Amino acid sequence: MLVGDRERDRAVTRLREHFVGGRLTLDDLSSRTESVLAARSSSDLRRALDGLPLLADVRLVARSAVRGTMLVLATGAWLLFSFALLLGFLLTLLIHGATTGVFVGFLVVWLVPTFLLTRLWHRPRRPGS
Repeated sequence: MLVGDRERDRAVTRLREHFVGGRLTLDDLSSRTESVLAARSSSDLRRALDGLPLLADVRLVARSAVRGTMLVLATGAWLLFSFALLLGFLLTLLIHGATTGVFVGFLVVWLVPTFLLTRLWHRPRRPGS
């Protein structure tokens, strides 16, 4: 697969991080950087980064943690909302009886947040996130 400037820039940034971390000498950094800048395919980039440990991008990890926390909180709020709505629906059925309007109203009130929550869970990830 062919690579572009963005992939080459990321690879050079990783090499710099490895250099700063003491895993590369200056000569290794310069030779690997030349290889990365001349790379045309992803296999060329992998060869230039060969033998180096993978570094976790702190921003991506933090973004994933925030997203996971947000999903857990939103799901918990939805569960509480659903149980409260179900209780309200059952009480309404007991007190006023079953009518089509009540049923449709409660169904719509439940489906809107449910739809929004599923959109949040299945939101497409942006490239690089």
